[in-house]
Amino acid sequence: MILNYRQMGDIKMVGLKPVKLMVVFLSLILSGVFFTGTVLAKPDEGKGTSQKWAVVNGFRSAQFGMSERDVIKAIKNDFGLGKKQVSRKVHPNEKTVTLGIEVKKLLPESGTAKIFYIMGYKSKRLIHINVIWGKPVTKNPDAESVVATANQLRNHFAQKKYQKEGFALNAQLGEGVILVFQGKDRKGRAARLLLSNPKAEKDKKAGEDIALTLSYIEKPQDPDVFRIKDGDF
Repeated sequence: MILNYRQMGDIKMVGLKPVKLMVVFLSLILSGVFFTGTVLAKPDEGKGTSQKWAVVNGFRSAQFGMSERDVIKAIKNDFGLGKKQVSRKVHPNEKTVTLGIEVKKLLPESGTAKIFYIMGYKSKRLIHINVIWGKPVTKNPDAESVVATANQLRNHFAQKKYQKEGFALNAQLGEGVILVFQGKDRKGRAARLLLSNPKAEKDKKAGEDIALTLSYIEKPQDPDVFRIKDGDF
């Protein structure tokens, strides 16, 4: 996914009566309307700046290229979780192995998150990490907290320097879907923050299905997944 769209400012609420606050707040997200807020750093082109280049090499102790055993050790080191607390699943199509854990309070007031470590099909090494808040991690997510987490993370990432190609801030991809942040480091490894807030059905409350996904991707253009080769069929 390559985008060159840039738009500054927090996704945030304005002063409204409590009864109407959440409905208006979520409608602003769905329509892609953003109010001017915290000014974010623009991607630098290497001219007269003190910004340091971002280094996207994994998440905490889990680094791209690690084996499954090493990732489990990293999980123990980072979160104190043993192997029995780590789920393991094989993707039916991509044939990748995913190690999953549940963690509380990765950020203050952010709620419970699930972290998924994805091992490449051929390499059997760590190639991708997803951190997810909201649905389906939490049955009844707090939409305001999820969006606050999105803003906090975007502000954090935007302090570093990224490649101009593919850089994005608050880019609306479709109804209820916002690419809050996307950036690639000098080696082409990507950090991506995606906010999804599907339109509520009649029997659901607004924001009930909101989800935030933070991804760290080693090779966004060439993932190590199973593919049927030309000529095989």
